[in-house]
Amino acid sequence: MEKELKLQVTAGKASQIMHAPAVSRLINGCADSSDLVSTYFDTPEMYLRKNGASLRVRAVGEQRLQTLKLEGSITAGLFERDEFESPVTGDRPDLDALLTLIPKGSKAIDILAEPNLAERLEPLFLTRVNRCAAILQLPDGTELELAMDDGAVEATAGPSAPIHGVELELKNGEPEQLYNLALALLHDVPLRIDYLSKADRGYGLIVQEQSAAVKAEPLKLKKRGSVEEGFQAIASNCLAQVHGNERGVVFGQDPSSVHQMRVRLRRLRSALDLFAPVIPAPADFDNELRWIAGELGKARDWEVLAGSTLKKAFDSAADDADGTAVQQAAQNIATENRKAAVAAVNSVRYTRLIIQFTLWIDQKGWRKSQSKQALKALEKPITSFASETLKRRHKKLLKRGHGLAELDDDARHRARIAAKKVRYATEFFSSLFERRAVKHYISVLSDLQDDLGWRNDVVVASDLLSSLSEAKPETAVGAGFARGFLASRAAADHDAMKALWKRFSRLTAPQH
Repeated sequence: MEKELKLQVTAGKASQIMHAPAVSRLINGCADSSDLVSTYFDTPEMYLRKNGASLRVRAVGEQRLQTLKLEGSITAGLFERDEFESPVTGDRPDLDALLTLIPKGSKAIDILAEPNLAERLEPLFLTRVNRCAAILQLPDGTELELAMDDGAVEATAGPSAPIHGVELELKNGEPEQLYNLALALLHDVPLRIDYLSKADRGYGLIVQEQSAAVKAEPLKLKKRGSVEEGFQAIASNCLAQVHGNERGVVFGQDPSSVHQMRVRLRRLRSALDLFAPVIPAPADFDNELRWIAGELGKARDWEVLAGSTLKKAFDSAADDADGTAVQQAAQNIATENRKAAVAAVNSVRYTRLIIQFTLWIDQKGWRKSQSKQALKALEKPITSFASETLKRRHKKLLKRGHGLAELDDDARHRARIAAKKVRYATEFFSSLFERRAVKHYISVLSDLQDDLGWRNDVVVASDLLSSLSEAKPETAVGAGFARGFLASRAAADHDAMKALWKRFSRLTAPQH
């Protein structure tokens, strides 16, 4: 199992890494420099890629080494995946030699069993890099390999792309040490999380691959588990979905990735708020999570306005509504905000945040400042904590939502936030309660929250249109028409919201 943290470094900055205090004091022996040429093979229809595998033959001088890698997990730049290597005598892969290394039951056996695979393989792209590598020996015995690659990936017929990467590979020890070293390096070198392997970059030159938006994975808590175990499972689940959408935000065009990453950050912040009485998080985490969520939020709000909202507003409008100017202006702003969101997710600041947070979860960082009494509270049953929390949050929502359909925008916004917190909490704890009761409660709550969310989108869109017409007078006519359209839809929603609230207010929160 390969465990490797991949980071990007600005061109020309790699030399700073070996001289950084965090690295220089750990180098065991001398750093070696070598030129590596790796040729990646696949079938014309990209059979290996479609099955989550990559296959290369690397040339180092006269030596040849073939490597088969399978898809694995990626967490904050940490790639964990199965890897199989063997020497080869020529420049093409030797699948029979690889098969002797692969254990029974591995997915790799099924992949390589494809009929006539060896004959169908052809070189698709290659990487040429100068690698400077060194072995790092940590005081606790952990051994890492640090490799800095400068070069390019080249399609066999076509374009190329630069490579300026830093790889920290775990030889022995715990993965947390990779993150600890990366954080230490960030003090001296502007590193960023690398979301792509070299194979990803090569295939990206050949075919336009879109990263699909990642939604929440089912979460199952242990009914006999502790509060601490429950928190760690919930926070890890939220964090996994954040990571799952980073790549789609940075490299994709689908607005859904921005939306899903924003939602997952909201869920993560909600989890921190939920457990704050027993597991207080450092204040910096909420500030930084709020920052990155805000960057994504601006992109999402303008993309929704420029897309579905204005399309609905002007689909049935008369020609004199003058929608062209406002639609184009909104799209231009949406594009700029998307670029800003990409830059934020691909920044040193975000890299530091996500590595620190991952370490805090994995190492139970909250324990360092807890008293014995507070630590004792973490051992209490998660079921009791969940029941008390849902009951309290349900009661708060009933109070904030009283007379919901008649509330002004600010009061309705506070009710929407309360509804969101209740829904997230219920989804976090759903596996602890009777399934039918939870399903009905979430269904009714979701309908209410969806309506509140839509009404909030109307308010946000109206504010954006108002600011747009002030900044660009040529959009005033179209923006005014769109605001009127949204106001009429909101007014028409009065009775529906009233009915949804009445339906929800009859319920009681799920209890253990």
